[in-house]
Amino acid sequence: MQKLLVGSIVLVLMTLGWNHHGFGQQAPAPRGELRIVDPHYANFASIVFNVFEHLLEIDKGGQLVLRLATGWQWLDNRTLDVTLRKGVRFHNGEVFDAEIVKLNVEENFKLGHIFHFREHLQFKPGFTMEIRDPYTIRFRFPEPDGTALARLTYIHIGNRQFYHELGWGDKNW
Repeated sequence: MQKLLVGSIVLVLMTLGWNHHGFGQQAPAPRGELRIVDPHYANFASIVFNVFEHLLEIDKGGQLVLRLATGWQWLDNRTLDVTLRKGVRFHNGEVFDAEIVKLNVEENFKLGHIFHFREHLQFKPGFTMEIRDPYTIRFRFPEPDGTALARLTYIHIGNRQFYHELGWGDKNW
C-alpha cells in the first residue's frame, strides 16, 4: 500500500511538471526581446479606447457623453461647431486645444489601416475643419451626415509628441 501511495505521488508530481525549480520558486526571467503582435482589430481597439481620450463617447444606453468636448451645435444640416474642454493638459504638459483636435482628426483618418470598419468611420470626400478659436472647431460636411457625432467618438486624441515621435502602425510600435 505504501509503494502505491509513493508511486501515485511521484506520478502526480511528474505530471504537473515538477522540476529543478521546485514549488514556490520564481522561474528565471526570459532573455531577449519578446514581441507579441496580433493584428486583430479587437486588440487594437482595447488599447486605443483605454489609453486615448475622445471628444465624445457613447454610453451603454446609446447616448452621447461629453469627454474632451463640452458641447456641440449644428449651425445647419452640414455645419457642426464643437466646443472643447479648457484646462486639459497631456501627460507631457502639452495643452489640449482645437489645433490638436484638427491634427488628430487628420491623422486618424489619413491612416485608414487603423480602423477595421474604415469605410463606415470616414467622412465623405469634401469634409473640412476650421479652427474658430482655441477651443472651438467647425466641421463642414459635403452633405448632411446624421452619424457625424458618432463618427467623432472614434477619434483617438493624442498629443503632438505621439504623432511626431511615435505614431501609428508597425513601423512605430
